[in-house]
This record gives sequence, C-alpha cells and structure tokens, in this order.
Amino acid sequence: MSQKTVSDALHIFYELNTALADGYWETNNIDNKDMFFAMKSMLQDELDELHKLSIQDHIYPYEPINPAVVRLSDKLRNLHTLLIDVALRPSTFQRLEDLIPRACELFEL
Repeated sequence: MSQKTVSDALHIFYELNTALADGYWETNNIDNKDMFFAMKSMLQDELDELHKLSIQDHIYPYEPINPAVVRLSDKLRNLHTLLIDVALRPSTFQRLEDLIPRACELFEL
C-alpha cells in the first residue's frame, strides 16, 4: 500500500461525503438516516480541519487530524456490510462500495 497524501485524502473524502449525502436522501428509514448523517458529520469535521492546511501541505502524507475521525473507520466498515440493504440506488451502492475501502485505508497508519 502506497502512502496517501493530504491531496488523496481530500479527493476521497469529498467523494465519500457526497455519496453519504446521497445515501441519506435516498433512504426512508430513520435509523439509516441517522447513521448516514452521523458519518457525514464526522467526515465533515475532518474536511474542515484539512481545509485549514495550506495548499503546499497537500503533498505530505495524510494523517488524521481530528481524533474522532478514526472512529469513522469502524462505522464505515459496518456500513460496508449493510450496503445491500441501505444503499437503495445502484449508483450510490457502487460509489460507496468503491469509496469505503479507500477511505478506511487512509485511517490505517
């Protein structure tokens, strides 16, 4: 596994944030809405911290800034096992199926 940069993390997190928002709006189940919203909020906190970095820092290896975002990895792995039941549109399912493992790789140091 190659070392991921801050730029790589931003790219993955932006895509994942959009996919989580789509999952939120597509589901009618309140528990699933809560799950998507909680993960999106945790991810947004990390994105907010990454936005504070200068553009020159985007070449450096990514390390989680917000300690709470590391817990997101477990939640994403759990969502990955539930995808077939909670991601209603095939396009959302496919994006989350692709993005979740990529995002989880970022948390493995």
